[in-house]
Amino acid sequence: MSNHLDQLDELDLQAARERIRELEEQLNWERRLLRAVKDNLKIAVYAKDLEGRKLLTNPVDLDNQGIRDESQVLGKTDFDLFPRHIAEQFWRDDCAVLQQGKSIIDREELLIEKATGRQRWLRTSKLPIRDDSGQVIGLVGFGQDITVEKQLEQENAEAAAKIREQEDAVEAMISELAKIPDNIGKLVNSITYIAKQTKMVSINATIEAARLGDLGRGFEVVAEEVGQLSDRSNQAAAQVRAAIAEVETLVSRILEVWKTRSQADERR
Repeated sequence: MSNHLDQLDELDLQAARERIRELEEQLNWERRLLRAVKDNLKIAVYAKDLEGRKLLTNPVDLDNQGIRDESQVLGKTDFDLFPRHIAEQFWRDDCAVLQQGKSIIDREELLIEKATGRQRWLRTSKLPIRDDSGQVIGLVGFGQDITVEKQLEQENAEAAAKIREQEDAVEAMISELAKIPDNIGKLVNSITYIAKQTKMVSINATIEAARLGDLGRGFEVVAEEVGQLSDRSNQAAAQVRAAIAEVETLVSRILEVWKTRSQADERR
C-alpha cells in the first residue's frame, strides 16, 4: 500500500514538474513575443507601477529620453529622467490613471531631455492595468513622435501670419489707390475752371480788339491764342476724366475681388 502511494506521489510530482516546465516555456514564449513586439514598434511603449516607476520600455521610448540602455530607465520615475516641471506634469496625468482609473487618450506632451535640453513633442495615451479583481496595479503608455508635425504647424502659422500681413499691406495700398481718382478729379475740376476763366478772357479780349479796330489787332492775336489754349485745356480735362472713369472702374473691380476673397478666407 505504501509503495503504491509512493508511486502515486512520484507520478503527481512528475506531472507537476511537467506542468511547471510547460508553464515556463509558455511564459518564456510570451516574454519573447512581448519583447519582439515592443522592440519593433515605431512608437514609444512603456509601463509603470503604482509609484510611477518604469517596469517596461522600448527603443523608441529610450530614444525619446536620449538614453540607450534600458537599465538607466527601469525602476526610475520621471523625476529621475526629466526636468522637474515636466516630470510634475507627467505625474499629474499618471495619477489620473493610477489613482482614478481614468484613461488618457492622445494627450500632446512636450519632452525635454534632462541632459541635453533637446525638445520633442509626443501624442501620448495612458491606460490603467488592472488585476483580476479590477484593481489598478499600474499603467501602460504609448507615445507617437509628432515633433515634425508640430514644427510644420508652427511654420504654417508663421507663413499664414506673413501672408495676412502682406494682405493687410495690399489692402491698405488698394484703399490709397481708391483715393487717387478723387484727388485727380479735383485737380481736373480746377483745370476746367481755369480753362473756363481763360475762355472768358479770350472772349473779352476779342470784344476789346473789335472795339479798338486797328489798334486792337494785338489783342485779337492774344485772344485767339488764349482761346486755343482754353480749348486744348478742356480737351485734356475731358481725356483725363475718361481715364479717371476707367481707373475708378478698375479699382472698384479690385476692391470687389478683394472683398470676396477676404470673406471666403474668413469662412474657412
